[in-house]
Amino acid sequence: MKILAGMEKTDDGKKFEELTVSYKPQYISAEYEGTVQELLISVAKENFTSNWYKTEIFQPLKINLLLDRNLAELSGGELQKVAIAACLSRKADLYLLDEPSAYLDVEERLNMARAIRKIVEAQNVTAFVVEHDVVAQDFIADRLMVFTGEPGVKGIANPPTSLRNGMNAFLKEMEVTFRRDPVTKRPRVNKEDSKLDKFQKEIGEYYYLREIQK
Repeated sequence: MKILAGMEKTDDGKKFEELTVSYKPQYISAEYEGTVQELLISVAKENFTSNWYKTEIFQPLKINLLLDRNLAELSGGELQKVAIAACLSRKADLYLLDEPSAYLDVEERLNMARAIRKIVEAQNVTAFVVEHDVVAQDFIADRLMVFTGEPGVKGIANPPTSLRNGMNAFLKEMEVTFRRDPVTKRPRVNKEDSKLDKFQKEIGEYYYLREIQK
């Protein structure tokens, strides 16, 4: 991700085609001296006062509650939401977000995931999201890159694949199966060795069962 953001070079010095990139790093700090509103106006510019901005960024991330606060006094979760808002406020061809769910509670993570997806789809651009929260990734992604290997020794970056195939590959390696809650639509972990867990492993559907076609 840092290579895509132009912060690090590849081993062979290869350069990527020019892209307008907006990057939210994994580790964020309150380096900006000023209020949340001042920061977002500086990156969103004329969009800051638009109804679209209020609907797609203010509301899901609840940024309006933080506008008068100085960045230096924000908590980790508040700073995370502002960093996400700032990243999505910039006009870009590619949005890079490294662990956007960090410091956020369950509902905040889902709101963040929906906000990223809606903005990307509305602007017809691409987001590359590094995320370890499976539920958040389930709401964000339509394609996945699954990384495997031996921690600290070697890693394998598998090519992009569909959300279902990617989740199936990941969960199979973890030996875990998911079902989808019929009300919330969120994935839920099946109890190990339960009837459903055994059945899904038997048919190779680790992610969740497809709806039975009538």
